[in-house]
Amino acid sequence: MASLGVLASGVAHEINNPLGAINSNISIYSSLISKLEQKVGKDDEEKQIVDQLKAVNIISSMAVERILEIVKSLRSFARLDEAEYKEANINDGIESTLVLLKHRIKNKIKVVKDLGKLPNILCYPNQLNQVFMNVIANAIDAIKNEGTISIKTIVDNKNVCIMISDNGMGINTEHLQKIFDPGFTTKGVGVGTGLGLSIVYNIIETHKGKIDVISKEGLGTEIIIKLPIQ
Repeated sequence: MASLGVLASGVAHEINNPLGAINSNISIYSSLISKLEQKVGKDDEEKQIVDQLKAVNIISSMAVERILEIVKSLRSFARLDEAEYKEANINDGIESTLVLLKHRIKNKIKVVKDLGKLPNILCYPNQLNQVFMNVIANAIDAIKNEGTISIKTIVDNKNVCIMISDNGMGINTEHLQKIFDPGFTTKGVGVGTGLGLSIVYNIIETHKGKIDVISKEGLGTEIIIKLPIQ
């Protein structure tokens, strides 16, 4: 995980440099287009060219904003500066994870978020982000066509509680008892490693938390994670 964090941070840094140049150029183009607009008369062709330039520049600006959002989430997800126990907000980690999984979610899955007001907790933020990544990715895999993933966070007594549910294929009772076993997977040879939920379980244990799975074949799955506030 440390190596992956270094890689993620390095990639984010390398993307940021050329992105800054592109962003600067967009501002220059906006200024030049404004000057052109003032000089263009009633000529339909000239006006059409200026309108097209303006539209292209707006699209470029939106694209840069999207890349900046991904880079920010990538750096937040890696959290290299937070490799030790430190105060962090669970909701921030969930939001960063969703941005990084957006390409797998769009046009297929509706994500319903109900993120409550949470206190910061002492944790390893980069490890918990890995938990959210694995759990949400599994929920995406469980939905074959279109479906819904619901994510809710609340304060439950002295714990922060995270509930992630999907309306996918669910897990049969026989498999439900083995899902945290290292090497166990229902995804088939060459698809799943069987390590995802085993890693999740170990990370939650490290944080002195609890993880429960409620599932019924054909009706979806809910994973409930409880992490102590103190």
